[in-house]
Amino acid sequence: MLWKNKNQAAQETKQQIADVDDENQQEEVVCEDVSLASMFGPFIKNYTSALSSGKQVSKMPYPVNFYFPNSSLQHQATIQMSHIDLLLTANMQNDPLDRFLSVVQYSLSTCSLTKFPYKPIIAYVGETAHHFVSHSSSDDKTYFLGEQVSRDPPSSCFHINNNRKGLTHAGNVELIPKFNKTHVHVMVKGEQKTTLVDPQGRWNEEYFMESPDVAIRLFRMLTELSGKISITCPSNGLSACLSFKDKPLFGGHKNVVVGKITRNNVEIATLEGVWDETIRITDASGTREFFDKNTLLKKKLEQPEEVPESAGHKIWAPLLKALVDKDFKSAKILKEKIDNENAARVANSTGPQYFKKEGDN
Repeated sequence: MLWKNKNQAAQETKQQIADVDDENQQEEVVCEDVSLASMFGPFIKNYTSALSSGKQVSKMPYPVNFYFPNSSLQHQATIQMSHIDLLLTANMQNDPLDRFLSVVQYSLSTCSLTKFPYKPIIAYVGETAHHFVSHSSSDDKTYFLGEQVSRDPPSSCFHINNNRKGLTHAGNVELIPKFNKTHVHVMVKGEQKTTLVDPQGRWNEEYFMESPDVAIRLFRMLTELSGKISITCPSNGLSACLSFKDKPLFGGHKNVVVGKITRNNVEIATLEGVWDETIRITDASGTREFFDKNTLLKKKLEQPEEVPESAGHKIWAPLLKALVDKDFKSAKILKEKIDNENAARVANSTGPQYFKKEGDN
């Protein structure tokens, strides 16, 4: 873990619910009725030319038509929090293997893609995200605090906690794109750590997980997850290795994932399926369904009534409204205006508010 939270209690202020639009609905609002035929060719030519010359992604001009109304930091909050119940469920399991399998399911639930060329707005350094989700009782909430700590390359940190149920989940995500002639390979660096503490004191476990890379197939208009990741619990000797397969040029299925689970380096189960559909597990007792993303209940992301001026939804509010309204002429003007304001603010910044690199004072 390269970054850690400066103040883990920073987000636990008095909360009042403010509805947040479902992100998937937001994406659809922007994506529909946009003519790719007239824009995609010139855009790809300029995009590949800039990448091949080593130009920084955040400084490349990007058509406002291809943004959906959310910043990359808010997008990360949605990814991490939508199925956070899986980690809470993990801490209710008495068997170490059952806890581990629930953590693996949570990791799979965070697998997410935006359809190329659409993407969220890259957050600025110092931009923050403050959210929570509510559970069965009114006073039971899980809190999210996120902050953009770098823009070149894009890097963000987050901290999730539910002290009442013994859950902490934190991590940092850094995106490093590399151009490979026909596709862009985005390396997803960083690590996430989950801590589960039994309220009765029977266990205090740490789980470490990685995120798969992203491959953008420019001329096939295909975005897919790629590479291998690991999920480990050192105290229990449990480990999972998942491999995200590239779709063949002809035939085959996209989003295929295979993997194995080991205990003390001995294989005890295998996984196979499609990460955005169904995955099956095979162990000593046979083969059965392990994960079905389509049946997962998505938590509603909420936000406190009072948040700092650094909150992303405040920074980008005029632009987000223009995108929702499909007023792309105004959106282009607003994007330039907000970019200039943010550049001035970042120039006078003393660094991240809530996170610091491990080892820094």
